[in-house]
Amino acid sequence: MTEIMQKYRDTVEKLERIPGFTKKHSVEETRSFLRQMGSPENGMHIVHVAGTNGKGSVCAYLAGILQLAGYHVGLFTSPHLIDTRERFQIDGEPVSREAFLEAFDYVESLLTDPASYYPTYFEMLFFMGMHIFAEAKTDIVILETGVGGRLDATNAVSRKDLTLITKIGLDHTKYLGDTLEKVAGEKAGILMSGVPVIVEGGNEAVADVFKRKAAQTGSPCRILSEKDYGEILIHKKSIDFSFYSQYYGIIQARLHTTALYQADNTALVLAAVESLTERGIISRSRVTKDVLLEGLYQTQWAGRMEEIAPDLFVDGAHNPDGIQAFIRSVAADGCEGMRRLIFSASADKDYPQMLRLLADSGLFDRIILTPMKSTRSLSCEALQEAALKIGETVATEVYRDLNEALERTTDLKQKDDRVYLAGSLYFVGEARELFIRTAESDGV
Repeated sequence: MTEIMQKYRDTVEKLERIPGFTKKHSVEETRSFLRQMGSPENGMHIVHVAGTNGKGSVCAYLAGILQLAGYHVGLFTSPHLIDTRERFQIDGEPVSREAFLEAFDYVESLLTDPASYYPTYFEMLFFMGMHIFAEAKTDIVILETGVGGRLDATNAVSRKDLTLITKIGLDHTKYLGDTLEKVAGEKAGILMSGVPVIVEGGNEAVADVFKRKAAQTGSPCRILSEKDYGEILIHKKSIDFSFYSQYYGIIQARLHTTALYQADNTALVLAAVESLTERGIISRSRVTKDVLLEGLYQTQWAGRMEEIAPDLFVDGAHNPDGIQAFIRSVAADGCEGMRRLIFSASADKDYPQMLRLLADSGLFDRIILTPMKSTRSLSCEALQEAALKIGETVATEVYRDLNEALERTTDLKQKDDRVYLAGSLYFVGEARELFIRTAESDGV
């Protein structure tokens, strides 16, 4: 193992130990540390993205278009699926281990009194990301919030050019509230005075929350609705939809995915491109209609209805709203055989509701439950109890790990059958890593 690789592993382990000795800080404390770093955001164009589901996809599609147009783009997202460096991408590639280590050492060097102030895991990664993007002199930085918005570390930046709000659902209700309106209120905290906001407006009550907040902050507000885009046409490996653009006319877009919900997300992205163009942040001569279409088609966001092996799809649906979107996509997949699902979730999620939705969908002839490797995973005992509750609706089995669950689905699989894996992004990451290692060992 090289010296850099060993240092990288040691640093990742140190980062993962952070939750054991620090706590979340206020946005003002985070803002103060950014000032100590020299306010790196002042030299950046920033697009800030919040919401419950779809944030990462929106960030990825927007970055894909801008990169294809020749812009130097920084992307900060969470969580990662396999490697921590996935959270910091420049022009579509995770940053180097060297850049990661330099950023960590730089942030730590500014912590003059670690006993009184030490960033949380997410805060540390955010500071590292801002330093990395500043050093790389990126043209545009796309920041995805973590949990919430108003109190999120990313909301400490002193300037933004655009805010985007993806679909709002119930998740992290302990911190964000137990109604869609309360959750929206927390997400609306990223709005900044005079900065335009574009909102996925499928829920009228939620849209009203953002309209009121935008009026308070003097933020030009655009609410997207079904009238902005047309019918979704489904193909075997892709979907088509139309978007009505004030700049480009009717855009007939094709996405390299079978996830229907990506049409909603990319409609938000296309509206974002219009807004950035309108204010001269990007150039229409560079972001042409052809660039838009090719950027959308080329972008594939890992873990979202991703086919990681023949007829094996993974989707990071990790809350009830995400599960409902997953179900809609599965129902439209044109599968001519049987469908089986492997499910796992974090213990802090509303997994009983998620499993009830999956069982009641009637789409799966068998649901297989298994724990994840993550310390946040549901235990085998909790999964056994969950299996008893849905077993009367659909055949249900519990296995002790993903390997056993996959062996079971392989034994059952017939021609034209499909297997899906869902319930947690951590679980998706575990599956992707397993298949990558298998392919490497097979010399693929």
